[in-house]
Amino acid sequence: MRLYNSYIISIALALLLTTVMLIATGQNALDIYYTIYIVEALVITELFAFFNARARRGLTLVSSVLFAGFLVVLSLQVIKVLI
Repeated sequence: MRLYNSYIISIALALLLTTVMLIATGQNALDIYYTIYIVEALVITELFAFFNARARRGLTLVSSVLFAGFLVVLSLQVIKVLI
């Protein structure tokens, strides 16, 4: 159970620090926040899944959902550029 607690704390700290840095740099675009959050969460999720085989099973769904969200944001940006 401690693995999942450390996973949640790692995600929360990374997102908090990213939010503070993006606010400090004056970013206002929601898609930038969302994209960076997804990339961070995917990296942390993959690190936890790599180090523990038991966690890999539970985090596969999380990785899939995050990657699908990233593809949606990417496709919206491509559509915006094309139009």
